[in-house]
Amino acid sequence: MFTMRSFTCLLLFLTVMAGLLSHPAHAGAEENHQAHTAPLLSCVEPVWCDIAQQIGGPALRTRSLITSEGMDPHHLQPSPLMARQLAASDAVLLNGATYDDWAVKLLPASIKLFLAADYAGWLSGTDPHLFFDLPTVRKTAQQVAAWLSDTVPQARQDIDERLARFEEQIDQIARRLDVIDQTDHGAPFAMTEPAGERLLLAAGLDMTDQSWARALMNESGLSPYDTAMLETAIKQKTIRFLVRNPAIDAPQAHAMEELARQAGLPVISIGESLPAGLHWQDWLNQRLTALENALKQTAPHGTGTP
Repeated sequence: MFTMRSFTCLLLFLTVMAGLLSHPAHAGAEENHQAHTAPLLSCVEPVWCDIAQQIGGPALRTRSLITSEGMDPHHLQPSPLMARQLAASDAVLLNGATYDDWAVKLLPASIKLFLAADYAGWLSGTDPHLFFDLPTVRKTAQQVAAWLSDTVPQARQDIDERLARFEEQIDQIARRLDVIDQTDHGAPFAMTEPAGERLLLAAGLDMTDQSWARALMNESGLSPYDTAMLETAIKQKTIRFLVRNPAIDAPQAHAMEELARQAGLPVISIGESLPAGLHWQDWLNQRLTALENALKQTAPHGTGTP
């Protein structure tokens, strides 16, 4: 027999179940709303968006125009889609330094622009790969954090904590560079193209073929004299290792790489594209491990890293 008490219990049960069922949907809708309202920051290169995303966390959305490894921002031809993506952003983070300057021309004046070159004191003709420069990365991260804290003030504490963790990881990389500087200061090396040059110079090492590497990067014509000097340095092993950029598909670069391998010199790969699945700091730490191994392999008798 269905009593009033049974009816009351059923009504209570249905009310509780309705509340339980509606809460997740409400929470999910709220999370989707927060994600949708988070400011959107666009970059040309994934490496800069990775840095910004580490600072912003859930308070920031990021989007890279380059979506596959190996694309060279120097020679990238912007598409109408890229222009629309940039115009739909709240902020844009660019490397600058002639690397992706073409994107500046596509930006409406209302969009917040972060230009890493402005924080680097970059000079024309010097290495434009600023994501290998620790002070520039630190300053850029700080600038993004300051903007984001003003834009999403309710997330300021989380942003500050993320920035502090990121800066500690920069400090850890800097300490590794200091150790290399202490053990192998002035060690000579050469590059087929100067991606990663800033990182190696910060370790106190000596790049011997700057003119040759820059000429290859800028496609300005290789000097026969510079080419002969580099070939001699490789054959006579007056350099400790050669650095290659896997994104460069030039016969002259491949010839130097093969010459180095024939001479028994270590060949280190340092590209300009953040490998998929890695954060910026993981990428640099991997490259430093390869560098340390090359220096150990070529250490003069009685010297080198223990």
